[in-house]
Amino acid sequence: MKIRSYRPVARLFGALMAGSMLAAAPAWATETAEAQAAPASDPAEQQIIVTGQAVKATKTAEEAVAFGNYVQIVSAADIAASGASNFAELAQFLIKGANVGYSPDEGEYTIRLDGGGDRDTLVVLDNVPLYDRGPALEEIWSTTTIDPHMIERVEVFRGGNSLFFGSNGGIGVVSIVTKRPTGENKVELGASYGSFNSREIWGNAQARLDADGKLGVMVYGSSQNTDGPRIFNPDDFVDNVKAAGGVQKYPLNRNNVGIKFLYKPDDATELRLNGQYTQIEFFDAFPDNETYSPNRVRYPIVDASLTHRWSEKLLTEFGAYWTNPKLNNTETFAEICRVATGCINPDTKATIPFGHATGHSIPYPNKGFGKDSKVGAFMEYGINFRNTLTLPNIGEAVFGVQRVSYRNDSDPVFNISQAWTHTTGLYLDLRPTLPFSPTTNISLAGRVDFSQAFDHKFIWKFGVRQPIGDFYLRGNGGTSYSLPKTNELFAVSPTLVGNPDLKTETTKTFNGAGGFARSWGDVSFSGEVGAFYTDISNRIQTTSGLTPNTYFNNTAVTQIRGLTADLNLNIGSIWSFNLGFTKQKAHLKGSDLQINETPEYMIQGTLAWNSPDKRFHVNLFPRYQGPEYATGGLNNRLRHNFGNYFVLNGSIGFWAGDEQQHRFQLRLVNILDEKYAERYGFGNQRYSVAAVRGELLPTDPNYYYGYPFEGKPRSVYFSYTTTF
Repeated sequence: MKIRSYRPVARLFGALMAGSMLAAAPAWATETAEAQAAPASDPAEQQIIVTGQAVKATKTAEEAVAFGNYVQIVSAADIAASGASNFAELAQFLIKGANVGYSPDEGEYTIRLDGGGDRDTLVVLDNVPLYDRGPALEEIWSTTTIDPHMIERVEVFRGGNSLFFGSNGGIGVVSIVTKRPTGENKVELGASYGSFNSREIWGNAQARLDADGKLGVMVYGSSQNTDGPRIFNPDDFVDNVKAAGGVQKYPLNRNNVGIKFLYKPDDATELRLNGQYTQIEFFDAFPDNETYSPNRVRYPIVDASLTHRWSEKLLTEFGAYWTNPKLNNTETFAEICRVATGCINPDTKATIPFGHATGHSIPYPNKGFGKDSKVGAFMEYGINFRNTLTLPNIGEAVFGVQRVSYRNDSDPVFNISQAWTHTTGLYLDLRPTLPFSPTTNISLAGRVDFSQAFDHKFIWKFGVRQPIGDFYLRGNGGTSYSLPKTNELFAVSPTLVGNPDLKTETTKTFNGAGGFARSWGDVSFSGEVGAFYTDISNRIQTTSGLTPNTYFNNTAVTQIRGLTADLNLNIGSIWSFNLGFTKQKAHLKGSDLQINETPEYMIQGTLAWNSPDKRFHVNLFPRYQGPEYATGGLNNRLRHNFGNYFVLNGSIGFWAGDEQQHRFQLRLVNILDEKYAERYGFGNQRYSVAAVRGELLPTDPNYYYGYPFEGKPRSVYFSYTTTF
């Protein structure tokens, strides 16, 4: 890949090889074996080639790594090697520093980087933010709708990156770039079958609509259906919940369809359009109260981008999007006899003892069946107008405006305002050329956001990168903020109420590292050691153990301090090994207690071997999760460590055909059959026989209890893909 002539990407090869820009690709993923990169005499004309595979990157990623950011790229080949069936599995084993919140097989999860929470790591899909705005019912789990088979690459920006991406990127941004039409005729098809009766088909087809390939179209789609592994142990269900049928399977279905257009009249101009619709259905009845809980998410996205290079000095980029995700919940609880003398079952005429389940279930308000299942939704649109001005021997300036607007779009029964919230941001990034040190890259940037939710907010970002032979030093820092969500402000239910007095959450983060990269013939080695420092103020949290609970700003600053290390080794095109280590101490100021759902450390890696003829491929994906805690119960008196586990995934691949276009894969999940928890929750006994009868009170030690969200047991999947 050739870097554009805009300034200043000196020594990017070192960054790439050291993991500052790229994760080492599994050896089997090699499309073409490339020689090691030769140093360029002119940094502005430098070629970036990674041993084993040439990897593309967006202009935003190229610039970020050039100016001191840690940017990891996970390619489509990496994803195919992992066989990940959802984005959470992809993140767990391929994204360094990532921790998954909630449970992938439950159909609810978020991606968290470097000790942050759900609102500190922003996930964007083709520059469309997949951030929940808090509709009336509950969170909409946007990342669950992503089809891994349509991903071209994932660009992971660790450290504060809200300047260009907008709010909620205070600790990191996970930017997903999907496959797009290229003006050629091509078809890709795939199918898989495996454990838990998991079935999946996917594909995309693109066509050239004119003789020159200036106009292209792609249609794509996928369908995933699985009975799902067990999420909760039946022994963890409250007696009456179990008696009413709460122990059930957890099927999950995801269907996606879309169409994309490309218009590229010349090398200077490119227009892209995309429209897609995703629907996901999943069950997540919790052990302490729900007997039946099907959920449905409908997620349409329309987005467009236009780029035009006016000259070697000026590039303009414009992007726009619209989304309108909707969630329907159906949640029921056990009908219980609350008459001291007992009840009569109208179906069987049998006597139901006081405090026991009748066998029937009752829907929660607005979470019934059919028309009684009310919609929680939000609508959002945004535009981003960005320009890059390059002046030889002076430097670069990136400047633009971004506007994001959203509103609650839930059913009127929830009586929540549907007024729009508009935020307009103006940003400027200055990147001067230093005449006394031309190899030093430095970036100084600021952004001012205006909104009716606040007067204005100023955020800043800086970055610096200095090559020193085969070594380099880098550093960056920035600030960000997160507005309260609609439900956090206005929710009204028997168990949870909003707090209209919530303040905006703010984040400040710094990180830096030193690295080394070098090749000796067919052997290449790189490594980097770094640290990060983050403070989060006015963190928005929920109370625990109250009836109802509510939201509040924690006045104690959340302090996150961490260390990172990356090692990458490639031996020709046969062997590939990489290892990532992240250690994070996250606690409230004045306390040493690790905050919830933040592992103290994580170790991830890949080990890959492919045969000399590139027909056979073996991959291992280990992950070790250090101590990770959950706290709950009345006044958070219960605390449990559900970390300290090792999970090993792997795959065996065989590529057949003259052009290796027929690809067979055997995927192995949790090879060692480790018993572990993806998440740990807390419930109470309010629906139990003893609690209904008054024999167990909320003040009793056994009233509250914890339960694991079980990780996927050993499982096997077989897949086939072909292109023509």
